[in-house]
Amino acid sequence: MGQLFYRLLLNGTSLATLVAVVAPLMTALTALTFTAQPASAATLTADADATQLAELPDQQLKDDDDDDDDDDDDDDKTEHQETRESTTTTTTTTTTTVTQVTYTDVTTDYWASEFIYRLASIDIVSGYPDGEFLPNTYLTKAHYAAMVTKAFNKRAVRETVNIRNVSQFYWAYNALEAAYAQGFIDLTPDNTFDPEANMTKLEFFVMLAQALDYTEVTSTTYTVEELLSVFTDADTIPTEYRVIIAALVEKGVIVNYPTLTRLNLFERVTRAEASSFIYQAMASKSLVETIYSEYIVDVVGLFEETTTTTETTVETETTTDVTVSGDDDDDDDDDDDDDDGD
Repeated sequence: MGQLFYRLLLNGTSLATLVAVVAPLMTALTALTFTAQPASAATLTADADATQLAELPDQQLKDDDDDDDDDDDDDDKTEHQETRESTTTTTTTTTTTVTQVTYTDVTTDYWASEFIYRLASIDIVSGYPDGEFLPNTYLTKAHYAAMVTKAFNKRAVRETVNIRNVSQFYWAYNALEAAYAQGFIDLTPDNTFDPEANMTKLEFFVMLAQALDYTEVTSTTYTVEELLSVFTDADTIPTEYRVIIAALVEKGVIVNYPTLTRLNLFERVTRAEASSFIYQAMASKSLVETIYSEYIVDVVGLFEETTTTTETTVETETTTDVTVSGDDDDDDDDDDDDDDGD
């Protein structure tokens, strides 16, 4: 720019002309300089930030990463919390259905105490306000309906009907309606029912087996007659129900007290016996854990016991024969000696 000004002066250019030529150039140059400065400043700022970031200690850089991770962790924590809340809710629900119950007339050494208390703890059976269970009281059909509808929660197999002779305010009316719909009880042709009637073991077994579809023997190991042969009163089983009783034996549902091998099908069912049958039926469906009782009819165990007893008897008879034979010889000798003495 200086050389241009100098040459114009040498050529005799007037000062006014020089100002007119140079002024626009100076204005453009100034504008260009001001425009370039912000860009340069931004570049310098970016370079400084990059330099400062490179010079930051490793720990500080890690802190920045942690901030990002913390956001992710917060999300993860939220998800975990939701999962834990769901699990906690499930556990609470299970816990509230189990209660510790004690009945004044059911001692721990009572033959059916474990069946009764386990069912009571999950609200399948209940006692009376005075603290008794009355285990030897005969079961009513209303109590049967209340037990089975709670125990199995079975889907309805037929439409609910109005039971004509039972008040809707009766304590077990809803249970009776549900039991009918689920196939656990039948009504008379005119839709009546006697809820206070007692049940024989045969009636109990047949109604329960039909509702649970235990009407056929599925085992390939034992026939119907073999399953029933363990009972000393097997000949009292009506012909039309022999397969059903055998199927219940196969499933481990039958519990006989006090004599394991006697069914006593035409005796009335007690509340204790009903508890044992219901519990075993639930166990056969894997609804409760299996337990041991010496009164549960275990066909495999009974057959093994019978075989062992037979073998032992044979050995005992053989030993006795040998001993008797020796005694006879001695007696004969003694008799001969007596004769000689005479």
